[in-house]
Amino acid sequence: MRDMYRFQDLPGHTGYVRCVAWSHQNLIASGSHNYNIRLWTADGKLIRTLVGHTHWVRCVAWSQTQTLASGSYDHTVRLWPPDCKPVRTLVGHTDKVMCVAWSPTQTLASGSTDHTVRLWNTDGELLHTLVGHTAGVTCVAWSGDRLASGSDDDTVRLWNIDGDPIRTLVGHTAWVTCVAWSPTQTLASGSTDYTVRLWNTDGELLRTLVGHTSCVTCIAWLPAQQLASGSYDHTVRLWNTDGDPIRTLVCHSTYVTCVAWSPAQQLASGRADNTIRIHTLVRWTPRTHQQFPPMFRNLVFQLMLVRNRQEGTAVRLPIEMWLEIIETLSNVK
Repeated sequence: MRDMYRFQDLPGHTGYVRCVAWSHQNLIASGSHNYNIRLWTADGKLIRTLVGHTHWVRCVAWSQTQTLASGSYDHTVRLWPPDCKPVRTLVGHTDKVMCVAWSPTQTLASGSTDHTVRLWNTDGELLHTLVGHTAGVTCVAWSGDRLASGSDDDTVRLWNIDGDPIRTLVGHTAWVTCVAWSPTQTLASGSTDYTVRLWNTDGELLRTLVGHTSCVTCIAWLPAQQLASGSYDHTVRLWNTDGDPIRTLVCHSTYVTCVAWSPAQQLASGRADNTIRIHTLVRWTPRTHQQFPPMFRNLVFQLMLVRNRQEGTAVRLPIEMWLEIIETLSNVK
């Protein structure tokens, strides 16, 4: 039987939600244009609001030890320990910080519109400055001790943990907005050219995923080898490792700005309407309808059978069609 996704919206931010990240303890961090960061439980309860940045928060990332890194248009990176104090501020970038990512060995990478990537240790000391991009760095992602960075110069660059360049991946025809490594070290990159591209570890292009009808803003791999991509076309699309489309989540009414998978395989997406949406996979069975309100169940049963006006006989809707209806109606509050 086909899978469904139900969703829950988390309101509270008073500006665009630009970034979301799940911790290993299943907490959500979200950053916004209202200058603050909010921490949530997986079921959508607000835990606390982190205040300190003096401009838009553009990126957040959790370390293995539950330290949260955040980057902002105020040119700084901040490190928030589990108790959220004391907060360490990393100063070095000379323009907006667009992306942050922790390596497995707790090296923090940050990218900026100053065209550089900087590597920091957990004490906030600058280790290396990576120079090579010819425009702003928009995204960074680690796979072991290898770092990928994407840029407004339309390229993806690979670096080792000492900051030495490995190679440059050329193929996108517009800004690279996001990069993410799969567990098997396939690199995905998204772009304002409307595509997602998959690369192997040697930097060879494997395939190009076409489907979005506007800029791709964000991507995230599920450990089970499923890729989610969000776009300005208001959708989140799910793909398998071969690049085949699995499904499209069309329950957004505005730009999708960020996506992240939880350890429990929930999908969080941030939106330009100041909210976060949590998508939860539901395995549909004939008994699943019992969890929905009576009004919804009645609508489902009415839609399962339609009358053929000419012959007066009952006709079943195709299973795929009414499961789509179920998924849509189940999200009606």
